[in-house]
Amino acid sequence: MGSSSWGAELLSGLKPLSRVVLFVCLCALALPLWFAAQNTYRFIDGHRTNTEGYVHCESGGPCRGAWRLPAGQRGTGEIRGLSFAADEEFLTDIPLFAGQDWAVADRSDLLVRAAWEFVSTGIGTALVLWIAWNRSYSSGWRDEVK
Repeated sequence: MGSSSWGAELLSGLKPLSRVVLFVCLCALALPLWFAAQNTYRFIDGHRTNTEGYVHCESGGPCRGAWRLPAGQRGTGEIRGLSFAADEEFLTDIPLFAGQDWAVADRSDLLVRAAWEFVSTGIGTALVLWIAWNRSYSSGWRDEVK
């Protein structure tokens, strides 16, 4: 077998187009990692606050509102995790976990989403590499190269 790594073996067994597809798939898997990192950062960097005034919720859609941050800054934007009932009942002072341009009704939602995004990236990476590995050995390309 020699001193080559499994990655070199994998790439040497793939046709050139398959190498490009593998590279594109692995790059695409970086996107969920970016979202997971963003949610983790928001979990750490956000602040507990309350809504100012009423929130406006679209039927079956997102809720929008405003809130005041501890540093005196005012935040506005979509509030994830609120139901349409918050608009119907004219609720004020709804507790939030928020930053300048984002808010969630429940802070733990950020960690749950980040965990799912990390797990899906791991599963996706394993699946892409497994498919590439199987194609590498079943394509016969390796035999043609030697």
